[in-house]
Amino acid sequence: MPVAACVRLFQRTSLPNVEAGNQVLAFAFANLLQTVSANSGEYTKESMDTIHDKAPRETAGRTTVTRFRMQFQAAAYAALEILSGKEVDRVYCDYHDDFVVRRTVAGVVEYHFFQVKTKGKANQQWDVAEVFSLKKKGALDTEEKLEAIRKSIAGKLFVHTVEFGEQCRRITVLSNVHFDDDVHEVVADLAAGSSSKKYISQFISKFADIVSPGKPMLPEEVEAARKKLSLLANVQHIGDTLEAFAMAAHKAIWQHSEIELHQHEVERIANSLVALVEEKSCAPINGLSKSGIDTVASVGLEDLLKVLSISTQVYQTLLAGGDPGAIKSASILQRKLKEVGATDSMIEAASRAKVSWDVWVRSARHGSPDFTFNVLLEEIDSKCKLWLLAGGAISDLENFVQGVLDSPIGNKFPALNTDLVFGAFCASVVRRLTR
Repeated sequence: MPVAACVRLFQRTSLPNVEAGNQVLAFAFANLLQTVSANSGEYTKESMDTIHDKAPRETAGRTTVTRFRMQFQAAAYAALEILSGKEVDRVYCDYHDDFVVRRTVAGVVEYHFFQVKTKGKANQQWDVAEVFSLKKKGALDTEEKLEAIRKSIAGKLFVHTVEFGEQCRRITVLSNVHFDDDVHEVVADLAAGSSSKKYISQFISKFADIVSPGKPMLPEEVEAARKKLSLLANVQHIGDTLEAFAMAAHKAIWQHSEIELHQHEVERIANSLVALVEEKSCAPINGLSKSGIDTVASVGLEDLLKVLSISTQVYQTLLAGGDPGAIKSASILQRKLKEVGATDSMIEAASRAKVSWDVWVRSARHGSPDFTFNVLLEEIDSKCKLWLLAGGAISDLENFVQGVLDSPIGNKFPALNTDLVFGAFCASVVRRLTR
């Protein structure tokens, strides 16, 4: 049975009427299958210095259903930044860590590694022993003590700073609860490189031995690594239920793309986002190429467009045409035309027409006075408004286009044709529905 299926089978058994012993056995069985699957093949290596050139530390499945539900929510929320079209372009799910955000900054790829750690009660906090396996008394003088820190929550994250070097942008412990003040103090003192507390000073002095045993680190590498740890506490977009995540996702989608969702869409999209991350977290990756791993184990823009029911073709057409808000434009145009019965091919044709219009506006129309052109825009916009108010029947579009072409103002622009005017109509729809 595939590992993902085993995990889903476990989820179905994780109910109140199932004995705790059976749940533990189910977890152990699913984890065993995941481990066997992870060891059954090797990665395909094609080039150096990418996330795929290191064997991921963790490929085991869940420890608790709640913990993984929150992990999926955290990764899904992080993936929504992809919609902004800026630095973040991919989020890896349960690969190298709970999730990894990939950014491209000035042409350089960087990775941000996240560990998601949760507690069941809101008033609980993470302490130094839990996060770092640090003891406040005694000397840090045995390999066993160093190994304990190396295997701690923070210690596992710090290993990424060694394996990925400068490509490791940041490492973060994310939680639904707060961290004890001493944890914040350790993080701050690590970044500063000194501390008034003996146990933290020992940690700083032994840092290289802990995170890079057997591999010497230059002083500047040690300093850079110490500064990369951060804490993200009391995160509100993860929880036992979907409600908080749905609200946060709704706001994030607007923030990153300005797409307005109807209320009845929010829950469906939130469910789909979490399910998408779950699928990406459970899919087997053994023997896959780098591009194959990207496809099955990470969330990219095309995945998000599917969740948002936006045609990738429409988006790519608008983007290639220079539309800075291509995602938003694609969403508006597609939604409105679908409402009035347009087919997918008609919507794709509409996107191409809008691009043709946008290109013409940026270049060819400059042979006419601005005043005359603005009168043309007003004519198109007023007719579009009437079309929308009348219910937007597809059958009326031909009359709309012909009416503009035959109008006195339309006759002043000999270059206008059916496709350009239809593109102008599409641009007007997007512009009016953006207001």
